[in-house]
Amino acid sequence: MTRFVLFSHDTYGLGHFRRSALLAAGLAGSDKDNEALILTGSPRAESFALPDRVDTVKLPTATKNDAGSYRPRKLGGTINELIDLRSALICAAVAQYEPDVIVVDHAPTGMGGELLPLLDQVDRAPGRPRMILGLRDIIDDARTVEATWHRDGIWDAIDRFDDIFVNGDPRILTTATELAIDERFSGRVMHTGYVAPVMPEPLTDEPFLLVTPGGGGDGQLLLRRFLDAVEAGATAGVRSVVVTGPLLSAGRRAELVTRAQHLRSVELIEFSDRMRSLVASAVGVISMAGYNTVVEELAANVPALLVPRRSPRMEQHIRATRLAPFTQLEHCPIEALSPDRVATFVQRCHEPRQPPTDLDLSGVATFVSVATAHKPFARTANA
Repeated sequence: MTRFVLFSHDTYGLGHFRRSALLAAGLAGSDKDNEALILTGSPRAESFALPDRVDTVKLPTATKNDAGSYRPRKLGGTINELIDLRSALICAAVAQYEPDVIVVDHAPTGMGGELLPLLDQVDRAPGRPRMILGLRDIIDDARTVEATWHRDGIWDAIDRFDDIFVNGDPRILTTATELAIDERFSGRVMHTGYVAPVMPEPLTDEPFLLVTPGGGGDGQLLLRRFLDAVEAGATAGVRSVVVTGPLLSAGRRAELVTRAQHLRSVELIEFSDRMRSLVASAVGVISMAGYNTVVEELAANVPALLVPRRSPRMEQHIRATRLAPFTQLEHCPIEALSPDRVATFVQRCHEPRQPPTDLDLSGVATFVSVATAHKPFARTANA
């Protein structure tokens, strides 16, 4: 039996857990002797179906304020107390489970340095597991990442990993390339391609527009502007399915529900465990530009209008801008999401589909192939 631990800190959204779950399912599906344990801070991890030989350890949850600072989501006490608790749970789980490989998604030292004790524990272990760091295509503006990683000691920590997998296509300029990580890291750096699921068959032939802000924690403005467009007649003749996301606050959801009740063409739901089927079935998608949502749109070859957030980080705006020359994905700032802009997009959704993107979407298969080669790559001394 080969055991994998996948860590996703997940504070504000669902993206890290969804990516980790996809990779874990790939590992379990590739060999009946593989199993995976996901350590996650996602507040809604239980909402997603997992295959046999994949399970989770739920960590106490945190969230962010508007400035991007962490705070406990449910428990009392300080954020430092929460970090200490999560760190102890992570170390205990790894010590008991004894994985062969540990995969850390996005945050090399976790939330607030919570993984530093684990890195120390791993270094002391007699049968040291292979350590893999997974980085998404865009982390943030490269100068911001450089400064943050210096401030938080991450540049010192990444060399405690054996491999760095960049979850993107090297034709799209990634943050890892901008930071010249391959020259600053003593192990192996490789682009795996985008971590894309196999998209399901469409649920229905009835045309509908899908609107989703992902987890929904900061999606209220996108949803309000879309309902403004519906009220102005921009989607006339097309039904809309609006998925608010499970992390949208109850008060904001109630406001949207009240508005949608007066719009016969709008179906508003909080969450669906068949989001990939909805993406695959839609004639078009209006969404933010989070990693998983964008990759699913590319995999489904569905017309999409991206409305990226710009704070507390520039990740989504940068991703939307860099993908545009290589794909059919459109993008506009939230201020430009007017009824006319929505109407123009809806018109495009009725045009013949363009050929699918030739960007590399094989990240799951590449990850599984390389991660299951258990012997760490030979390491060289730092230059």
